Amino acid sequence: MSNEEWYDAEIAPVLLDLAKRCEERGMSFIASVEYAPDERGGTYALNKDAGLAMHMLHICSRTAPNVDAYAMALVKHFRAKGIGHGGSIILSRIIPDETGASQ
Repeated sequence: MSNEEWYDAEIAPVLLDLAKRCEERGMSFIASVEYAPDERGGTYALNKDAGLAMHMLHICSRTAPNVDAYAMALVKHFRAKGIGHGGSIILSRIIPDETGASQ
């Protein structure tokens, strides 16, 4: 049995149960397991009030190791939530302002 098969059979169901239990209490849950280099499984349950750090972890766990995919997904999240990026040197260079020009 491969690590992935073992993870799917033994670990993923337990993580799903934990995620559901947390969700019932209004808590967000993120678990990411690497069963082989760059091969991961994950269980995620983000409540509607999840904080930015939880969203960042969730985005990272879905896009790693592709930094560009992470940045693009983070920008998409920021735009969807109306989150400003003025405090970030990097994001202020890649997120266009209202005119479409980079800042």
